[in-house]
Amino acid sequence: MSSYIVIKKGETDTADISMCSDGIIRVLFKKRKELDPDALKVLFEKFREMVDGVAYPFIYYVEDGSVVFTTEGNMYSKQNQHVFPKICNAFIVKSLAQRLIANFYLKINKPVNPSKLFNTHEDAEAWCFEQLKVSDKKNQSRVM
Repeated sequence: MSSYIVIKKGETDTADISMCSDGIIRVLFKKRKELDPDALKVLFEKFREMVDGVAYPFIYYVEDGSVVFTTEGNMYSKQNQHVFPKICNAFIVKSLAQRLIANFYLKINKPVNPSKLFNTHEDAEAWCFEQLKVSDKKNQSRVM
């Protein structure tokens, strides 16, 4: 993993959130948690509070692979994906089962921001840095 310092931390019942000095927000889902609309509403509110209107790349990963999105949680996530700004979403998967579930989620929900699955933190970080550069170039061209 890249070298960074955690500059701001947040926590909900379902996740630990770290805003890092390298410009990436890392979201570690806690063990054996279910993400329903109530849990996601709290999580999204924490994201919105932490980013304070600035878009960041997000890396999501799980402590033990046992996080479950309910059907209602999937719908809530899709309907509310704009409540906090983001540049991209990187999901780290450690098993075939996680990959299948995450692929299904991405195909059904079709996030509006670039979203991709990775096997390692290093690959996810590298992609997030690329997305940051693309975002910076887009923002510079809008200003000129």
